[in-house]
Amino acid sequence: LPISPDHPAKLYVEKRRIPSNMHHKLFYAPKFKSWVNSIIPEKFDEAGKDEPRLIIPFLNEDKELIGFQGRSFKKDDPLKYITIMLTEDPKIFGLDTLDKSERIYTFEGPIDAMFIENSIASAGGRLDTNLELAELDKSKCILVYDNEPRSPETVKKIQKSIKLGYQVCIWPENINYKDINDMVL
Repeated sequence: LPISPDHPAKLYVEKRRIPSNMHHKLFYAPKFKSWVNSIIPEKFDEAGKDEPRLIIPFLNEDKELIGFQGRSFKKDDPLKYITIMLTEDPKIFGLDTLDKSERIYTFEGPIDAMFIENSIASAGGRLDTNLELAELDKSKCILVYDNEPRSPETVKKIQKSIKLGYQVCIWPENINYKDINDMVL
């Protein structure tokens, strides 16, 4: 069902300035755990606190649902994203619209991928691992990690991706934003 213009999910999507051509790909679950349990019985203990979440579907090249992320609306939620996979496919958002013959930008999060044409996102911080599983052409892929130049973990991921033969984005020192969405905002 369509949601009203003043619905909290709609306001969240607009506040994040997610491009309007991506809005139709997003959904809302007023009770995320209950909704997940309706798909995967007993996935969550329903005795725990339930909450609304933005649903970001992951579709494969055949436009079949392979998984989804539930994005918390709370700014400082320790479980900002909950990823649920329904198949053994790699945890990649955006395969349904990907043109493999063109340059492919790979981000850490689906929302960032929504801003850049021919982009995908890997659920979880290991971009290279999910790309290997998806059998994408390394020469076409540019891995765009979040802009965390002082994070030893991020530096290790970038170094490993380079050693594996991937092109990576190294943000200039004058960019003080964490990711593409922060830059847009």
